Amino acid sequence: MGSSGLGKAATLDELLSTCIEMFDDNGELDNSYLPRIVLLMHRWYLSSTELAGKLLLHVSKCQWRKL
Repeated sequence: MGSSGLGKAATLDELLSTCIEMFDDNGELDNSYLPRIVLLMHRWYLSSTELAGKLLLHVSKCQWRKL
C-alpha cells in the first residue's frame, strides 16, 4: 500500500475524503487498501448509517466542486 499523505492522526472527515479521492472518474480504485479497511473497520467509530450519511455529504461536495 502506497502512502496517501495522511498522518497518524487524521480526522474521520479527512480519512473519508482521502478514500473518495482514491477512486478515478470511472469509479475504479487505484492500488490502495485504505477504502476497504475503512469500510471493514468503520463500526469501531460510527454506525453504518452514520458512515453512509458522511459519505453522501462528501460525495455531494465533490460533485458540486466539479460543476
